Amino acid sequence: MQKDSFVKVIVKDLVVDVRIGLHDHEKADGRSQRIIVNVELFAGVQGYLKDANRETIIDYDDIYSGIKQWSQNGHTELIETYLQDLLGLCFRYEKVTAARVSITKPDIFENADQVGVEVFMTRADWENKQQI
Repeated sequence: MQKDSFVKVIVKDLVVDVRIGLHDHEKADGRSQRIIVNVELFAGVQGYLKDANRETIIDYDDIYSGIKQWSQNGHTELIETYLQDLLGLCFRYEKVTAARVSITKPDIFENADQVGVEVFMTRADWENKQQI
């Protein structure tokens, strides 16, 4: 049984075309490929819903906009680079106590729906990320 209640703010299955990959064929001719981004932000429910307004909520539009801007970036070799950026977007909100984020590539292997990386991180770990 869960001891604490929480609010979960989500961005689900956001598709973005980015230039990403380690392999030569992924770097050729400024080629881009689809990635799928998922975000779950966790915050204490205490007081979150009471008197909620633009200044007090965790705004998923900011997260969405930050992710969509990646399509303007130069080539990035690793998904983990984008995960670092994404976690930074998440923890800008002081109310966020933890985040689960994933980035997958749906077009890499013919027999796999998606491949990628997922991270669940607490604010404490984010603030001490030099230890990770």
